[in-house]
Amino acid sequence: MMNFEFSMSKMIDNNVVCLSERTKVTEAMESMHNAGVWSVIVTRRGQPEGVVTERDLLRKCFRPGEDPSEMELSDIMSYPLVTIEEDLPVGSVLKMLLMEEIRRLYVVNANGEIIGRVTQTGCLEETMNLIVGMQQIFEQM
Repeated sequence: MMNFEFSMSKMIDNNVVCLSERTKVTEAMESMHNAGVWSVIVTRRGQPEGVVTERDLLRKCFRPGEDPSEMELSDIMSYPLVTIEEDLPVGSVLKMLLMEEIRRLYVVNANGEIIGRVTQTGCLEETMNLIVGMQQIFEQM
């Protein structure tokens, strides 16, 4: 019998980039590209304050009259940063992502430090992997 693990640990992406609120948008874009991420955590005095996503960049920076090289992350960040504890049950995470229409949640450890993020896409992929695995087991019975 196969053992299926359906836990937060399989859904967490640990590739997280944190940048100061004073970082210029063009610098942030380069950091995002180099790290292969679609969002960055914006910090204020070293503490997580908000988030800037690829969508924020497109909607808030690339408009007539705006100059991304002059804008800072604090000008376009979304806040507050939505965080969850790393031991939160998967069902609660899925509910937040899907029912409350949150695209990404940042995972904090017991010390309140950000250790990764969970996204709608990542959760749905893991859910599909579980369903496909269960289907394969039932087909073998």
